[in-house]
Amino acid sequence: MTDDFLDLDHLMVHVADSEAAGGVFERLGFVATPKSGMPGLSNRLLCFPDTAAQDGVCNYIELMQLEDAALAPQPVPRFLIEHGPASMVLCADDPAAVRDRLAADGMTLSPALELSREWALPNGEVLTAAFAVAIPEPGQAPFYWNFCKHRTAHHYVRPDFTGHPNGALRLAEVIAVADDPAATARPYVNQWKARFENGRVCLPNGRVTLAIHDPAGFAVAFASIPNLDARPGLKGFRVVVADLDRARTLVKTAGIATWPVATGFAVAPADAAKTLVIFEGPDAARD
Repeated sequence: MTDDFLDLDHLMVHVADSEAAGGVFERLGFVATPKSGMPGLSNRLLCFPDTAAQDGVCNYIELMQLEDAALAPQPVPRFLIEHGPASMVLCADDPAAVRDRLAADGMTLSPALELSREWALPNGEVLTAAFAVAIPEPGQAPFYWNFCKHRTAHHYVRPDFTGHPNGALRLAEVIAVADDPAATARPYVNQWKARFENGRVCLPNGRVTLAIHDPAGFAVAFASIPNLDARPGLKGFRVVVADLDRARTLVKTAGIATWPVATGFAVAPADAAKTLVIFEGPDAARD
């Protein structure tokens, strides 16, 4: 066990209505898990099969609704403000050791907490999701993040959760914009023990990267997409699919516009719960 991070585990997207948001992504060919409730919150997940679940790592998108800020645990209501991508969640090898390392470096965060919740499925099956989590105070990095380790990662790779009609295999990258990408990356390089190269924050052994564009570079990279907001913030994600042509056909058949990008195609934030979604094939090579 070490004080390292294993990977960028998932991206939390703040949505107005978790049930409806799941339906939006189902039109894009994803399977969205049944709605799950927590105090003041609800979610649906887009879980992906290509991940190291045996090591406690999951790979998914969390569609999170803030239903009652007075009931939701702190500091969640303080970073679930605007709709769209809101937080990154990393997977820790040893959450207590990571927490102690970060605290020794001056970060303010909760102890490592062992938590569980009941996840009731429509067929009557009840799953118990267990995990360890530590929650930093907001404002200690440009884009909010926290970390966890799944104790029951096998729940997230069930075939009924990961058999996406669009062939989605894994979350590959979180996309962000900042006025000064190198300066913005610095806290993550330090806190995550990561490196910053070619505009991306990369964990030593991780497969999911954080790509930080400046506004002009973001506008050029995604010039095909109309009315794209290039203000600083988390913007969306790249997902790897088994067959890019099949995924594009499925999206177009649903009546949703697709836009060409260098590595595949995009769906605009207006059609994906205020989230930029890039679809790319398994062999896509990014600059």
